[in-house]
Amino acid sequence: MRILILGAGALGGLVGAQLARAGEDVTLLEVNAARARLLSEDGVLISRIGEPEACVPLRVVSSVEGQGPFDLVFVAVKSYETADAVRTALPACTGRTLFLSLQNGIGNAEAMATLVDPSRILCGITYHSIQHTGPRRLQYRTGIKPIQIAPFAGRRTPALEAIGAMFRKAGLDTEVVPDVEHAIWQKLLHNAVVNPTSALTGLTCREMLADDDLMAFMRSLCDEIVAVMRARDVPIVNPDDPFKPIVGSLTALGKNRPSMWQDLMRGKRTEVDALNGAVVKVAEAMGLAAPHNAAITHFIHSRERNKFLNRERIAYELGIVEHRPVEAAAPAFAAPAVHAGGGPRPGQAPRLESTRKLKELVGAYYTDLRAAGERGQLVAACSTLAPVEILRALDIAPYFPEHHAVVISAKHQSSRYLARAGAEGFSQFASSGMRVDIGALLQRTSPFAAAYGIEGPPRPDLAVFCTNSSHEFRRWFEFYGGHFDVPVAGFSPPPAAEANGSSAGVDLVRHLIERLEGETGRRLDVARLSEIVGLSAEAAGLWSRILDLAQATPAPFTFFDSLVHVAPIALLRGTSEAVSYYRLLADELEQRVRDGVGALEHEQYRFYWDGPPVWCAMRALSGMFATRGVAIVASTYASTFALSGLDANDPVASTAAAYANVFGNRSDAVNEAWLASRFSTYGVDAVVYHDCRTSPEAGHVRYGVPMRVERRSGVPGYVLEADAHDPRLFSAERLERQLDEFIERHRELQADRFVAV
Repeated sequence: MRILILGAGALGGLVGAQLARAGEDVTLLEVNAARARLLSEDGVLISRIGEPEACVPLRVVSSVEGQGPFDLVFVAVKSYETADAVRTALPACTGRTLFLSLQNGIGNAEAMATLVDPSRILCGITYHSIQHTGPRRLQYRTGIKPIQIAPFAGRRTPALEAIGAMFRKAGLDTEVVPDVEHAIWQKLLHNAVVNPTSALTGLTCREMLADDDLMAFMRSLCDEIVAVMRARDVPIVNPDDPFKPIVGSLTALGKNRPSMWQDLMRGKRTEVDALNGAVVKVAEAMGLAAPHNAAITHFIHSRERNKFLNRERIAYELGIVEHRPVEAAAPAFAAPAVHAGGGPRPGQAPRLESTRKLKELVGAYYTDLRAAGERGQLVAACSTLAPVEILRALDIAPYFPEHHAVVISAKHQSSRYLARAGAEGFSQFASSGMRVDIGALLQRTSPFAAAYGIEGPPRPDLAVFCTNSSHEFRRWFEFYGGHFDVPVAGFSPPPAAEANGSSAGVDLVRHLIERLEGETGRRLDVARLSEIVGLSAEAAGLWSRILDLAQATPAPFTFFDSLVHVAPIALLRGTSEAVSYYRLLADELEQRVRDGVGALEHEQYRFYWDGPPVWCAMRALSGMFATRGVAIVASTYASTFALSGLDANDPVASTAAAYANVFGNRSDAVNEAWLASRFSTYGVDAVVYHDCRTSPEAGHVRYGVPMRVERRSGVPGYVLEADAHDPRLFSAERLERQLDEFIERHRELQADRFVAV
């Protein structure tokens, strides 16, 4: 018998593995391509409680194209996905294919009957409990009763008996019975009372038992369902006190929570319509009332819409739209959209008009930089997070070697420049960004010629650095001083905790100003500095507002988008051009929030990125996360440029404080609290911590920060071992496998263990 299993989750995985172990020809359909690949390549690890674990190879596909024909389709998806799942399978079926459902709730067989002949439908019930103990790992407990299967319409047939025998051979104790309606209603009684109540309250079964008010409410749910069952002549277990078996079940389940709670925690749609919602419909058809079941159905639907309502709340609070009703979520059975990065993508947000403007803006910056020398303006090679406002106030044009390294790596040209720097004696453990830039200088070639129409980076008249994010900047810019024989000036702010409320940082800024005045023979115009600081403050405020928009669900842009749009605050800080650009970008993104348009078509998970970007693999990473429905909605890197505290009325002191208070210059204790707060604000499910091989200061992995933040926030973290600019230290294949395992592990383990199916 050729069997197709729709859904490779708990029930589908268990039945598929057991049938495959028994030698049956089994194919599982899993629309999540990443999960399908993981299970196909490595199989499923399965064990019964108290027995050894076994690895079972499985054939798992993400499309039925080229598959079939199948003799039996086993439906193991959520109730609301039934029709879509069966419709997907039909091209691989014949007029004799049977369809079997052991799903929870009422209405699954009826949904299938709208697509196939009712005589080909089998329905049943299972009491097995299944535990996800890790990626592709299942542990199960045999049900308190055998699986029961019966024909939906018609009589028992030899084909049905053969299916029962096949299940028994596979170690799944199964009875073929004339009718399972009574058993389905009896199981529904428990699920409809326990599942939504726990889901709404977040309480375990043991905790619900201890709450008298909650138990009274649950008894009212039970009474309404029992009234419907009696009207349908369904036998009641313990007719004198139908609620007593539910109390016994709660006692046995103890600290566990039901699967509906898991679904709400994951932001997924629940099966409440097949449970309490179905009770309400049947009751109304029979002239009965079920107000408690109706109320809890509405409450669950409200929670399901929580993410969408959160999007509206954010838009409302930001003043970009009045509160309005939201649409229902897209069907969960749909596969996530592919976002390969760069260019418009079918079914996703159209390209922002501001992206075209950004290209013009950056091009004009480099054109103006080339002309600086011709008009006698001094040029300073400057680290990105140095107080550039002082340079602009002294009429010095800033050039940022870090951006040169980013462009090189983004164009996949870093390897040859790393080799050139190595030949010059730079260690492979030194900052790869520094080595890429210096290697290009030594080789006298640059992608700037093709990208911006200039010969290459300008020759600087001086070098200025700041060590607030890394002490390697001193080495980098001292090389510039020696290579070009120009003066080097640095600003090394004290740690933020020490800088606040002290004059140390202010004194250092004043010393920097004096040094620059002495090297250039110019006097700083404080009024001009105030004007430029004011522009930086406005641009930083707009950038912060833009980043806040990603709190909406779905997020209107991702971390990868922010790496493009961070350019003006990095290159043009202190100019009116940066302010104008961010006004345009904010308007466009606010429109996306109003329209409910996300960067990903189907946002399933929300991640945070800590550490520097992997510039040499951004396109690959963008596609890798997007194909898994992961929107990276916020990052430490992008937030670092939202400099806070800049004040035109106190330009020197506020500049000192703003640049001292960046993330890399704060204590671990302060940053841990800040990260936990960000995770909550953006509603993230997990964190990617980039352990940057050659710039460990730029990340926060190596001294226990991720573990401490997870304990504080409850948000799990994944450590990505790579590098910002060296492609040899990035393995896409390894990351894909690790990412799939991480997503699968934390997707299935968000809830307490055993889930009755």
